[in-house]
Amino acid sequence: MNILMVLTNRTKLGETDKKTGYFLKEVAYPYYILKRAGHKIDFCSPSGFRVTPDPISLNYDKDEIIIKFFKNNEMQKKLSSTIHPRNIVSSDYSGIIFIGGHGSIWDFPKNINLQNLTREIYENLGLVGAICHGSAIFANLKLSNGNYLISGKKVSCFSNEEERQVQNENIVPFLLETKLKSLGAVYSKAENFEPHVEKDNRLITAQNASSSEKFGEALLERLKYLN
Repeated sequence: MNILMVLTNRTKLGETDKKTGYFLKEVAYPYYILKRAGHKIDFCSPSGFRVTPDPISLNYDKDEIIIKFFKNNEMQKKLSSTIHPRNIVSSDYSGIIFIGGHGSIWDFPKNINLQNLTREIYENLGLVGAICHGSAIFANLKLSNGNYLISGKKVSCFSNEEERQVQNENIVPFLLETKLKSLGAVYSKAENFEPHVEKDNRLITAQNASSSEKFGEALLERLKYLN
C-alpha cells in the first residue's frame, strides 16, 4: 500500500531562538516497520521542499534504527524535496501519518491542503495516524458532515504535563491535550515520556517519541484490515 508521512517544515519554536523540526525517532521507526512489510512511503510537508530534524532528536548514538534512517543518503534526498500537499491525489494513498516534533503544532493546524487531504483519505476508508505533536492536525480537521474527525474518538498526544516538563507550555500556541479534549476527543495518556498508543478503528495516535515502535506496529496491524 502507498502511505504518506507528513513532517513539519517549522524550524523555530514560536518567536524564540529555540530550534525545532520533525522528531527523528517518530519517523524512523514507523518508516522501517512499514517498509519491511512491503508498504511504499512518500514524504510530504506543509510547504514542500526540505524538512529538518529537531536537534534534540539527533541523540541517536546507540539507536541503530535512527542511525540507519538519518545516515541513508537516499532518505536524505527524499527529505530535502518533500511533496507539497497540493500536488498529492488522495486516492493514491491508503493512509496518512503525521509525525511529531514541536514544529508540527504551528504548521499542521493551519494547512487547509493537509486538512482536505486527510479528510478525503479517512472518508475513503483509509488510515489516519499521528504521533506526539503530529496530532495537532486534528485541531481544525472536520469531516464532510461538519463534525471534528476526533469527536468521540479515543486519541493520545503529547500531554500537558510533558509540555510543562520540557518548559514549552508558554511557547506553544496551545496545549495539545487541552485542545483535543475541547473538540470532544476521548483522551488517554501514560506517565510522562512512557510509551502509549491509542487505537480507534482507522485512527491510530501515540503520545510521544517513546511510543514510536509501538505506533509503527499498531499502524502495520491496522493496515492488514484495509486489504
